[in-house]
Amino acid sequence: MKIFPAIDIEDGHCVRLKQGKIEDLTVYGDDPVKMALKWEKEGAKQLHVVDLDGAFKGNGENKEIIGKMAKAISIPIEVGGGIRTEQAIKEYLDMGVYRVIIGSKAVASPYFAIKAAKDYGPDHIAVSIDAKGDEVATHGWVDGSSRKVMTFAETLLSHGVNTIIYTDISRDGMLVGPNMDMMARLQALKGIHLIASGGVSGAEDLRKLAEMGVYGAITGKALYEGKVSMKEIVEIGE
Repeated sequence: MKIFPAIDIEDGHCVRLKQGKIEDLTVYGDDPVKMALKWEKEGAKQLHVVDLDGAFKGNGENKEIIGKMAKAISIPIEVGGGIRTEQAIKEYLDMGVYRVIIGSKAVASPYFAIKAAKDYGPDHIAVSIDAKGDEVATHGWVDGSSRKVMTFAETLLSHGVNTIIYTDISRDGMLVGPNMDMMARLQALKGIHLIASGGVSGAEDLRKLAEMGVYGAITGKALYEGKVSMKEIVEIGE
């Protein structure tokens, strides 16, 4: 299983939110490039990066910082947060980002994500399914939608998208463990590369996810607060 240390960027700082609430924010560093270099040096094989300003405002104002991160390290980066145009996808891939994550735009227009996977290759495009219960949320997790998790995932997978990042918003940043029931349901879908996100509380959660056979898992707060070490991540992941 691929384990992705998470670097969430807000106003140029490395932060973590609880349940996606911008008012419930903890700052863990003022230099995302330095943080990326730290995780790479300690053994990370890939990174998950989110432009929170982009997610909430849709303006990609941390794009320059993310470009510097991509240049500074040699491991693959996946990036999400406010990516809602083909130009934004192309700019990130051109600057050396390995995988671009589409969230709100994919909910509004699944065809946009399906076409991106076709144009740039399914390994370079992921769709983020962020859910409150069984309902997919959008725009920095603020808004709801009429889409249901399983039917949305099935639509994407049947049309060429293969990488799905699933987050249970109620668990994100709470250190209570991922939503294993939903992970199991999604993992059973044919052809899925499932990346688990939200709620990882330590090494045991990562081991359980690895045993389920999921493609990847993201860890943020657990890593920053010492609930899981990079040594354990290296041992569990690949």
